[in-house]
Amino acid sequence: MAAPIRLGAIDTGSNAIRVVIAELTPTELVRVEAERVPVRLGHLAFTRGELDPQTIDQAVAAFVHFRQRFDHHGVTLYRAVATSAVRGASNRDVLLHRLYHEAGIELDVIGGEEEARLVRKAVVNAMGPAVQTRAILDLGGGSLEVNLRNGTTWQGYSLPVGTVRLLETFGLDGAIADAEAGMVRRYTATLMHTIDMGTVSGGVAAATGGNADALAKIVADSQGNPAGPPGFDLAGLERILPEIVGQTVEQRMDKYGVKRDRAEVLGIAALVFATAARQLGLSKLVTPGVGVREALLLELAETAREEQIRAEGAHDKALLTAARTFANRVDHDTKHGEHVRHLSRALFHQLRDVHGVADDRAVLLEVAALLHDVGEVVNVRGHHKHSEYMIRWARLPGLDDVSREMVALMARTHRKDAARAKQLINDSPLPKELRSQVRRLSGLLRLADGLDWEHRSRVEQVVATRMGEAIVLDLVVRDGPTRDDAKLLAKADLLKEELGLEVRITVARPVATPPEVAPPASSSGSNLEVPRARHR
Repeated sequence: MAAPIRLGAIDTGSNAIRVVIAELTPTELVRVEAERVPVRLGHLAFTRGELDPQTIDQAVAAFVHFRQRFDHHGVTLYRAVATSAVRGASNRDVLLHRLYHEAGIELDVIGGEEEARLVRKAVVNAMGPAVQTRAILDLGGGSLEVNLRNGTTWQGYSLPVGTVRLLETFGLDGAIADAEAGMVRRYTATLMHTIDMGTVSGGVAAATGGNADALAKIVADSQGNPAGPPGFDLAGLERILPEIVGQTVEQRMDKYGVKRDRAEVLGIAALVFATAARQLGLSKLVTPGVGVREALLLELAETAREEQIRAEGAHDKALLTAARTFANRVDHDTKHGEHVRHLSRALFHQLRDVHGVADDRAVLLEVAALLHDVGEVVNVRGHHKHSEYMIRWARLPGLDDVSREMVALMARTHRKDAARAKQLINDSPLPKELRSQVRRLSGLLRLADGLDWEHRSRVEQVVATRMGEAIVLDLVVRDGPTRDDAKLLAKADLLKEELGLEVRITVARPVATPPEVAPPASSSGSNLEVPRARHR
């Protein structure tokens, strides 16, 4: 089985820096550690156009800490991005240079559209395919990313109404007066009118970012924590809006249990969300609790899986080449083995949901199919025992001890009755789960071997289907449909027992390919041009 991969993602925002470390297993992405460091890179960046030197020092210290956590957890793939504050700073190269040389981390500065795309990816993934998400509002320290969907098309916008930007640009420190609140609302509404808002009725709208999550909890507490997904309705937010904006920073910290950097911008965030939601005609916003860093993890996982598939493909080819080389070295004819490998592979992949064995075990089945009769070079009588012995001691690069044991057992149990095969597998030193896998893999090998019982490669194709309480094998057989069902299915016994299903077959001749018909000549005497595929 492929070893888990550790991934790291860093979202360098205007109000804080967030890091998450996750483990990619064959089936899921599991969060290992997450941290938020309150480094406000937006301080002075939106008023002076450059990053504050002291804030740069704080960011570098945070990244050195992140590198230590990456090393501790064995992170092999990461991505770090920076958004609005760093994007517009004239001295951003100073930060990037120091992070690379002092922390060993490369920081990518992304644009507003890319930020909106990442947020959209995280939200759509979190909400699931069954939920028709129509609008996403992601409020950060430097900007508001608005994603709107029209049919199947998304359009992303980045508006300069981030909480830290407004805090420092308008001097909104502490309680916000009515005139100041009106200024924030007018500014937000004016920028909202620059985008094609269209209509977002009939779907779900989402709000993301730390402020959205905090407001969802505050509104829920004020309403007695109603049942339903996390989020807040516009009416509930507007009902407590005067309370939030009218409080000092210390009062917000005490009342809502938030940290200072959150309390400083919470009133601004409430005003922006309320205004944007009303401009879009949204009555409720759900808060899935995801953002840029979750999207980074998703894309890192996709990259890691693609690399793993390529590596496993190369590994599988090398292992099969090693098996063929070994067979040739001992003068074993692999014609029958190659055909059984072909049939075994088809059965494995078509019945993967039935047998439940992980895909990376398929190559072990193929190696066993290639070498299951290799013991015949010693003696045809009892050759399955010789095959087992030879595989155990063969030079097969890429086959670890556990995999070698599994292949040897499959070769040993491809003959004799199912009861004896099960006993041999159950008596092996393999763990219980691996013994179960070997029984199912051996069942597939025995079935494929039985389908080629004449060693003539007559079965050209097998189509496997689950039909109720049976597996139906539709065979395309060379030399006509005459058959001996008993012989073809003589070795289906172990698979039937393991899966608790019957096995039936149908047989047909290969379908003849119709002759090609030349295109008719045009009236001018020239042939009609056949459209050519275009390559991008």
